[in-house]
Amino acid sequence: MHDLLRIWRRVEAMPVTAGVELQWRELLGDDLHLLKSFLSPEQRLATSYPCPHPVHDGCPRRVVHHGPEDIVAVCGNAAPQCDPLHLKRGDLVIYSLKRPEWIAAITAALREANGLAEADLETPEGVVALGVLARRGKLLPTVWMRDGELDVDTLARALRSRVDGDGLIVLLPPGIRRWTDRTQPDGIVLLAPPESDDGDLALWRALDFIDPSYRQTRIGEPLAIFDEVTLELATVFGERHVVRINGHELGGFQKSDVKFMRLLYLAAARAADPDVEGGGWLKKTKLQDDDKNHETEAVRFELEKGHHPDLSAQELKALIKTSPKKDKTVRLAVRPERIRFDESLARLEFVGEQQTQPTSGKRRRTPGAKQLAENLRQGREVAEQLLAAARKLGVPAPARGRG
Repeated sequence: MHDLLRIWRRVEAMPVTAGVELQWRELLGDDLHLLKSFLSPEQRLATSYPCPHPVHDGCPRRVVHHGPEDIVAVCGNAAPQCDPLHLKRGDLVIYSLKRPEWIAAITAALREANGLAEADLETPEGVVALGVLARRGKLLPTVWMRDGELDVDTLARALRSRVDGDGLIVLLPPGIRRWTDRTQPDGIVLLAPPESDDGDLALWRALDFIDPSYRQTRIGEPLAIFDEVTLELATVFGERHVVRINGHELGGFQKSDVKFMRLLYLAAARAADPDVEGGGWLKKTKLQDDDKNHETEAVRFELEKGHHPDLSAQELKALIKTSPKKDKTVRLAVRPERIRFDESLARLEFVGEQQTQPTSGKRRRTPGAKQLAENLRQGREVAEQLLAAARKLGVPAPARGRG
């Protein structure tokens, strides 16, 4: 993730784009260094200074110059609410945001984070062309309205009349709570920015507005991509495996090493191939599946029974697609950049065998126990091979010399 995306919403939500260093630091904290190259010192000095409790009429504190080296910020209230603060001249330097450079950097970062193609769009003051979204067979020019005082609806209609494509996505300014997602005629969709710090604008929301039937049709469409799904895979050392979809942990896979490793390998193959529409396919034989696809179906079933607040059981099951080419390949129907491998996977430990350990005493040596032990051995061997294959594709692995 581009570091600037951690701070762009906070910066854009500021009512003004100039202040002393303390004001910028109060806004960004330890992330201030990310913005330093986009701040320019002004010649004038501040005549007021931030107050620790800005709730009174006399806030913020007034700056009084008793001499070149004797500068004090004092409370403006008749009954002072805070003590005088001695300052240096450097404390009063006003830093302004270098607007063109900032907008160019954020635009490039948002375009990359959201898979937008560059577009040559002429936009009025206060509106930034982000690019073109090409998904689900549609082309949607996408703009960002930075100025919250603009007549958004009128301006959106004017822009739509000047651009080609299947509609227009208008990203509304961050930090203004009155904004909600809504539509206008002719394929115009206005989106409130998500409250996340990874730069993901969740542009799939616009696609859902334009084609509400897509959610259902994608279940049976073998080439469909679930572009709103983020998949995270992790492990709790020695306890369970973790599968999260859009932040929600599914109940399945926790104790099944082989099923989790098959999903992990599918995710690794998908994440390693940047071709969103055509890539990520994996031969079933590499998943060590049989001719009747029993193992792939077992992973699908584990997804299906996972229970998710925003995805139906059918949608969860359909996250694993079989190629229509009949070439015995499958893939995870998720965008590669929306797959996360937690660093805990470097310390992954198989947990399936723990379920078979006796609670007390020794396990009886019966024919059934012998067969169970053999099945466990074979399952562990398959899990080890799948894990090794996934790590070759980028899944976190132990540091050299460990594990």
